[in-house]
Amino acid sequence: MGVPLGDRRGGFSGVRRLAFEKRFLRRLRLILAVLVVVFAAALSLLFFQPLTKSSREELIVASEKMLPSFQLVNQYNETFRLDSLSRKPVILFFGYTNCPDVCPLAMRKIRQAMDAGGISPQEIVVVFVTVDPWRDTPPVLKQWVERNYPGVIALTGSYEDLAQVWQAYGVADPEDIWRARNSSGDYYISHSAVIYVADKRHVLRYVVSPEMSVEAFLQAIKEVIEEE
Repeated sequence: MGVPLGDRRGGFSGVRRLAFEKRFLRRLRLILAVLVVVFAAALSLLFFQPLTKSSREELIVASEKMLPSFQLVNQYNETFRLDSLSRKPVILFFGYTNCPDVCPLAMRKIRQAMDAGGISPQEIVVVFVTVDPWRDTPPVLKQWVERNYPGVIALTGSYEDLAQVWQAYGVADPEDIWRARNSSGDYYISHSAVIYVADKRHVLRYVVSPEMSVEAFLQAIKEVIEEE
């Protein structure tokens, strides 16, 4: 006896339902990632005591607070200190190379803004600090930078050293990162996705969202470069 027509329709419906569920889960994951970014950004902004929305579009003007200095290891396995960049404005971002969404978005926005203004890494230094030291080793960071973001200084280090930096900048809870690392299979790390723009004295001037327009971001970059 053949399969009843009703059962066939049910089978087709099941396939359609499975496809719908997969699409729904992908969208849900993207929504959750955005919510994490918004929440982390709010915490980070609170840490740096932002003032008001600038009249210059979307720019968030930060209070004049020095960027906490730190010592880590760059993609060439060399010791790097933030305060070694004397008289150089800085763009600082925390992320990881296996990040599926907000990190590539933020790094692309940095590159787009600099390309739009014809700005070189010699004019403003882009510093990337990992939140995943287990996978982001110096060789991995070196290959990642050369392939995607030439001129970027990419930093890693021990969990203990990085935990102090994460806490100093309020970008992630080290315990949450540790738990994510020890979960089964591939792991994802929740962290702030805001981009810090500091002047030549390394005073934080602007806090930038990856969703900000290239024009507004470029304006922030130009201001810190042109300051005496």
